[in-house]
Amino acid sequence: MIDHNNQEEYRDPMNYDLEFGGETDKYEFFLEMAKKHSGQVLELACGTGLVALYLAERGIPVTGVDIMEPMLAYARVKAKDLPVTFIQADARTFESEQRFSMIFLTGNAFQAFLSDEDQRALLQTVYSHLEPGGVFVFEMRNPDGNDLTDEEEESWGTFVDIDGVTVKVSGTQTYDASKQIMHWVTIRDWGHRQTTSRIACRFTDVKTLQQLLKKQGFILENQYANWDQTAFQSSSPLVISVCKKG
Repeated sequence: MIDHNNQEEYRDPMNYDLEFGGETDKYEFFLEMAKKHSGQVLELACGTGLVALYLAERGIPVTGVDIMEPMLAYARVKAKDLPVTFIQADARTFESEQRFSMIFLTGNAFQAFLSDEDQRALLQTVYSHLEPGGVFVFEMRNPDGNDLTDEEEESWGTFVDIDGVTVKVSGTQTYDASKQIMHWVTIRDWGHRQTTSRIACRFTDVKTLQQLLKKQGFILENQYANWDQTAFQSSSPLVISVCKKG
């Protein structure tokens, strides 16, 4: 199952970077992981390459895969002569002869795979493209550490766009407990215009996630609560998983 509404969030790549970029602590986490497992790195759902390019700028050879061509087009503009390749493909069906020492997703991208079938397909892609002993790293929001109640529109913050305009961001959330799927509507207000986009994310509980990883052949090495590698607790809002190919 794919929710095409999810793609609405990714049609304005330059402003996407301004709204969501600058997470240096996260970039450093993945850089440290890449250095620890030296070799070729693959980022699935790489978007505009915020993390991939950070690694490439520091000498890490990276391949980035994403389904959204506008995001990749901007990533390629930014890449210049860096050791990075961007490929348009669906992470569930991506195939390459290359094998990687590390594969990762970030931006809670794992949660965009909304069904058991999607999650299994993603993990099969990862497993088949990892070198023996390679690592898979990704994060997701922990349902036990987040408020999943329905909410009317509320302010989520601001960002400054490419023209220097301060954009007000607000939104609503509606949770479908039967499918573990949160539906967000994001409203961006420029003052003279307003945009609305929708996104759906699945909230898999941590125990189910651990079982899924094991069933797909991964050995769970560590789970962290944040990018400074604080140990995960059951009530942590975020869970960062580091897995090894079994």
